[in-house]
Amino acid sequence: MPINSAAHPLHASCVVDQKDLNEAIVTAIAAVAQRNTHHCAELFRIPLRLAERFQAMAHRAIESHGEVDHLLDLSTTPSALWRVVMSAEDVSQMQRREVPMLKPYLEPYRGIVARLNEQVILTLLRYTADSRAAALVSGFGDLAFQDAMSSASCSTLLQSAKNMGRPLVELTIHETYLDRVFLTPTGLPVDATTRALIARVLCRWDDCAKLMAAVEDEVVHAAPPEAPRIGRPTAVFLPPGEADMLQQLVRQGVPTKTILAFTGSEVNSAQLRRLRHAAGHGLGGPDEEIPQPAPADDSRRVGDSNASVWGSALRRLAVTSIFAHQRVLMELGLPAHTAFVEAHAHYLLHHSDPASALSLPRVISAVFMPMRAGLVHLGHCSECGTMHLTHDGHHNGIECPVCAMAKFNKIGRVSGSGQARAGGGEAPAASQPKGKKGGDPEAIGEDFADSRLPAFGFSMKPWETPWRSASVNRRNGLQVAHC
Repeated sequence: MPINSAAHPLHASCVVDQKDLNEAIVTAIAAVAQRNTHHCAELFRIPLRLAERFQAMAHRAIESHGEVDHLLDLSTTPSALWRVVMSAEDVSQMQRREVPMLKPYLEPYRGIVARLNEQVILTLLRYTADSRAAALVSGFGDLAFQDAMSSASCSTLLQSAKNMGRPLVELTIHETYLDRVFLTPTGLPVDATTRALIARVLCRWDDCAKLMAAVEDEVVHAAPPEAPRIGRPTAVFLPPGEADMLQQLVRQGVPTKTILAFTGSEVNSAQLRRLRHAAGHGLGGPDEEIPQPAPADDSRRVGDSNASVWGSALRRLAVTSIFAHQRVLMELGLPAHTAFVEAHAHYLLHHSDPASALSLPRVISAVFMPMRAGLVHLGHCSECGTMHLTHDGHHNGIECPVCAMAKFNKIGRVSGSGQARAGGGEAPAASQPKGKKGGDPEAIGEDFADSRLPAFGFSMKPWETPWRSASVNRRNGLQVAHC
């Protein structure tokens, strides 16, 4: 059954617990960095320059008397800035009290590590009864680990965590992320929703390569479409979970053909029409709201299209975060369509902009179905350390939405000292974001009225159209448009 805040009370507290752990790990890193940056880098397994950045942010917060506190901004980000570094084997060792100890020169920080690990264990134990909520909080979909946590002794885990010689979580952000969210033209940090979306798509290259291979394998082994059945449709009895899923899709206005292709269910169109009729008369359930019909004007239809999803950097960032959440839920064994609906529900609840929220029918039509057909691909930006989705039929020049937003000063740009520090290995040249060097004509801007105009270094002639292909004159380095 899809997750919602009413049916799952723990789901409403997921983001709160993420913020609490954000504050715990940010405070711990800043406390150790103020004493010794080298010890901080070794203890929390982060680069030395990142430890120095935390030290500088802590000193700046003290000098400004809290007026400029980037550490507080990080702590209030409504998404996890950390990753659990535990496995089922680690839980077994903690049960046997066989935990590694701190090195002698790191002993002064034992209290800091103990408080952090205690909060991590308490947070994970809170969600042992609900694997989906646990995946929402930690972004960790290992069923073996969650089974080990649910069967372990709580007191033994807490005692072993306090004696553990390393933190049980690691930071996922890097210098480039800090530049993007804090080095803005206005000097103010970007809003919390954008910070959360960028943090949600942070991904190391090796992890992104595994996701790319998994997505391509799913496209290759996708089941062929079934031939239409002839004759009177037979009744199909569905399990409660699938029936609730179909009812939710009907209530959100997903077309009948899209529902059949999206879920692959054996239900027939006549049954879906009856469900739609029941939902229209308020017979589908007392606790759910019936969506109101769309307004008569065309303002909503203009902004709600597949082209509008892929033509906006912020919306591409949102659909990538939904995809990242879906993959975590799929690790728990959920079907792809069920995980996608739950990931979209989490996006609407915590990370959506009311002015331009992505509806479920639009996301299914623009992202899920084209991805199943092999038209949507996953890429990785080595500069930002983020993954992003691209559509073969909608080219926007700069593939990485984070780089596109930074180019037009919607978020901060990478400083000279923060370049190439995203971590996680080097990506091949094919995965690099386009339009980052020397006036690439495909480096077009998004969310702008003139977004189709290429960035030429000279004025265009009347016979040169912006949609013509471009090539580089190797002798003089000019961008030449072909008529």
